[in-house]
Formats: sequence, structure tokens, C-alpha cells
Amino acid sequence: MKGKINGIIFDLDGTLLDSFSVRVDSWHRDLYLNGEDVDRSKIEPLIGLPGISLASIFSSTPEKVESDEEILFKERLSEVGFFPDVIPTLAKIEGMGIKWAIVTSARREFVDMLPIAGEKVITIDDVKNGKPETEAYERAAEMMKIKHENIMVVGDSINDMIPAKKLGMFSVLVTHGMNKGINIRDVEIKEIGELMDLL
Repeated sequence: MKGKINGIIFDLDGTLLDSFSVRVDSWHRDLYLNGEDVDRSKIEPLIGLPGISLASIFSSTPEKVESDEEILFKERLSEVGFFPDVIPTLAKIEGMGIKWAIVTSARREFVDMLPIAGEKVITIDDVKNGKPETEAYERAAEMMKIKHENIMVVGDSINDMIPAKKLGMFSVLVTHGMNKGINIRDVEIKEIGELMDLL
């Protein structure tokens, strides 16, 4: 790392929240119900994009498809929770005096259903351009009042890593045991708890 890390930007889905498989299932079923039989393997690498962007790749009615996916996902919200080491790790990070924020491509309505501090979260509804554009990360840096070179970005997809690289932030890919095949990152870890070794 070039400089001291004073702030961390986390992705939500698939990074802090064990939601990847449920999210892929929801998109797969959603697209099928909307007349598009798309293989799961084509959906998986797109998780992390704003919903409207993902829907636009496969459908000519992206607004409807995105809205339908959110409904299907919420129906299975009881199956979704934070990875086991997330809450203890966030407590340790705060104990070190390091600020943190969440940047997510999810809608505010969904985030408000989760047990996390809303003021720490920037959703797709808060920006004009979602990931992989840099706007949301810039907003998070301003919110934390921390320079880009002193921020670590932690995410599980290439769409998390691209804006980090563009802004000169230290990028950490968390795999949760999956083979991501992503080389655009500074460090790769398996679980969120391993961040303590980097800090």
C-alpha cells in the first residue's frame, strides 16, 4: 500500500452480504419470466452492475425487468445474511478509528430493509452513474472526508475494482472461496476477516 488507510469502501452484495447465489437466481428467474432464457453463467459476471444496466443487456424492457427482479429478490430476503465474520470485522475496523462506507448498485428501498447504518451507504439511487463509473466512490470519499490514496476498496467483482483503480484507491478482491478470475486488483483475500492482516 502506498499510504496509510484511513477509510474503507465496501461493496454490499456478495462482499458483506451472502447474497450472490440468491441474486443470480432472482435475475435468472426474472429474465425467464420476461421471455429471456439466459444461462446463469452469463448473469454471474454481471452481478454488481446497476440493475438497469444488467437488464438492458438482455431485455428491451429494462425498467420492468429490473423492478421484477427486486420483487423476486425481496421474496427470498430471509435467505440472505451477512457473512459470519463481517460484523466482528467492522467493529474492529471502527475500533482502529478507520471510517467505512458502503457503495452498492442496489436500490435504497432494499438497503433500508437491512440492519446497517443508512448514512454510511451510497446506493444506485444516490448517483447518476453507478459502478463501474467512479461517481459513487468519489461521493463516498467526500462523505468520509478522506483522500483517494488513503482509501481501500473491498469488493467481489470487477465492477468494484475498476473505479478503485481509476481513482488510485487500494483495491481488495474478496472471493469467499469462489474462483473469480479477476486480475484487476491489488490484493486478493478469501474472507472479510483477512482485512485485519492488511490493516
